[in-house]
Amino acid sequence: MSGISNRGAKRKLGHRLVIFAAVATSMTVSSLYAAPVSRSPPGATVQELLALVRKFNPELAAAALDTEAAIAKIIPAGSLDDPTVHVTRDQGFLQTMSTISQEFPLWGKLGLRTDVASAAARATKGQQDNVQIQLEERLKTAFAQYYAADRAITVTHDIHGLLHAVAGTARARYAQGVVNQSDVIRADLEQSRLDTDLAKLEQSRDSAKAKINALIARRADAPLARPISLRRVPAVSVLQLPVLVAKARDRNPKLAAARAEIAGAEAERKLVDRSWYPDVTVTAGNDSLPGMGPRFVGGVGLKVPLQWGVRDAQAQAATAKKGAAQLRLDAEVFNIESEIKSALAMLNQTQRTGNLLRTTLSQQSEAAYNSSLSSYQLGRGDLTSVLDAAHKRFEIQIELLNNETDAQTALATIERLVGGDL
Repeated sequence: MSGISNRGAKRKLGHRLVIFAAVATSMTVSSLYAAPVSRSPPGATVQELLALVRKFNPELAAAALDTEAAIAKIIPAGSLDDPTVHVTRDQGFLQTMSTISQEFPLWGKLGLRTDVASAAARATKGQQDNVQIQLEERLKTAFAQYYAADRAITVTHDIHGLLHAVAGTARARYAQGVVNQSDVIRADLEQSRLDTDLAKLEQSRDSAKAKINALIARRADAPLARPISLRRVPAVSVLQLPVLVAKARDRNPKLAAARAEIAGAEAERKLVDRSWYPDVTVTAGNDSLPGMGPRFVGGVGLKVPLQWGVRDAQAQAATAKKGAAQLRLDAEVFNIESEIKSALAMLNQTQRTGNLLRTTLSQQSEAAYNSSLSSYQLGRGDLTSVLDAAHKRFEIQIELLNNETDAQTALATIERLVGGDL
């Protein structure tokens, strides 16, 4: 792999180990001592959480160490084997021969071994990048769920306040003898029903918080800041399928890993073909006899390729490996295109539905509630229409939040497929 050195690999490996050890130590200390910290908890924005995922997620750290290990194998793959030292003496200890032998792979075999190791390192790096974008997708989706649950709780409290006002009106009218006591009971009952919805929403929020904390290597119940806002979702009209597919071909890490596997298999096949050419072993040393000075001895040996069946099997394995990698690459391209198409369709639906909810249904539900409540307060309406209007207003706001979550999920899926943020 170009630009990769063994010294740099060692430094990176040591840096990763130091970071991971520091994270593990901090997690252990925090689990033993629950002392409060002055720093405010994370979670206000998805960008802040994404930075923490890239820095502290143990799964990503493990994948990075796998890459470091693969990179560290490149230089040994292209290096000569250790020399062999021979010392022999005859039975009477009269003659002593000392030699050193070194095998030299010829015909570009060392370069091909380096190519195989470099391709393996690129494939491992692609797997690391794929782990990262999958974690980022999960974080983006969990943050959207956290935001929706948090805002839904606020909406529920608001609707609860509206129903409390309705219940107050019902009690006033009951005191005046205008309505039956059933109106008061129904208004109180509706408030109690909202408490059940509120408990479910709080459970959803806690579940989303637990997912986020797991992704940033914190305990499940660690505090998070209230989410401020969601990411901006680009209009579907500017997201063209051919452009996104082209980006995915260039940036998707799974495709990069598959191409590296193909390159590695091609290098392996070339290496098998070169194995039919003999390697050379050079020997040098000295021979010492009594009454005579040391004499130089040397020799050249050839490794004769006689294991035809072994080489044929190795060539077949390399060819099959390349074919399998190529088929996986082709299948992944088709899958990516299909998933991008589906995500664009979902994004288009969420944007159309969101426009309808915001521009029409929200305003209509607001007007309907205000009208029914005003009529009821003036004694011209009944409680059923007021409660129905309040529920409709609540349902539309919750549906709008769920729609925003679906849009964020579709966007996160597209960004995973194209290999990065849009």
